[in-house]
Amino acid sequence: MTILRLDTQTDSDVLDVVSRHYEPMMRVHGEINFDVDLGEADVTVAATVYGARLPSVVYLPCCGALRHAPALLARGVERLVAVDLSLESLTAGMARNLSGADHEMLTVCQADLRRARDVLPEDGVELVFLGGNSIGDVTDVEGHLQFIAALADALAPGGTLVFDYAGDRYAPEPGAAVTEWPEIFHADGVDVAVIDRRSRRQTRVPGTAMHALQITCEVIDPETGEVYVAKHSYSKLMVPDAVLVEQFAAAGLALVNVGRVVEMSRYHRERVRDVGDLGMLGAPNCFYRATRL
Repeated sequence: MTILRLDTQTDSDVLDVVSRHYEPMMRVHGEINFDVDLGEADVTVAATVYGARLPSVVYLPCCGALRHAPALLARGVERLVAVDLSLESLTAGMARNLSGADHEMLTVCQADLRRARDVLPEDGVELVFLGGNSIGDVTDVEGHLQFIAALADALAPGGTLVFDYAGDRYAPEPGAAVTEWPEIFHADGVDVAVIDRRSRRQTRVPGTAMHALQITCEVIDPETGEVYVAKHSYSKLMVPDAVLVEQFAAAGLALVNVGRVVEMSRYHRERVRDVGDLGMLGAPNCFYRATRL
């Protein structure tokens, strides 16, 4: 199957973060890129939030390695339009998370979702599912508003956007800004015991009630000091719900916070309790429903 590649005007620093983070981190065993069980649990909650039988065409922006795609197709979706900036994630996800038969029901595109309208039906789609806490992926304020506007434009009148988001409920605690845990890194056919070390800090976005959460990550061999994933940073925009409602309303969307994922999903609740590996996508994460007016 061919992955469509659209010309993009995405800021070079955003593309740089994508290339430096997603490809090497896909080799970390505990990362969620290929966790189809988690993907299925996410889709189960999303379907409940949607509240109706899934439509025949669904749009999956910021899809990463397509871990949500198998569960959506299993629920009867006939055409899945999947878009992500990372070509490495899309390629790996198609090989590892999907069968050849699944490919026939996919339109996969490497693009910035703000410029991906041409791969969608002319009249829009009835359902967009945005997983992975992705609503905060663009930390530039104007870019963030464009992100929301593009999601609204992808919807047919009356269509629904379902997404998960930690918002401003997640913030690093004083004295606990650096965490590390043992991991396995798949290094060219050899599994290596490593340490995944991350630090977190937040800064206020000037003139707003929003914060930018910067996460710095590195993966090293604790015995030899060999670096398997070089230290790099990526950011999330932390938007309070009241501000998010206003931003969505400006784009023609009525937004509702449906509730915490751990209160809607036994899988998420038990995973947070037993494994604790969901980080800011765990206990403080909520699901939202936005309807195009």
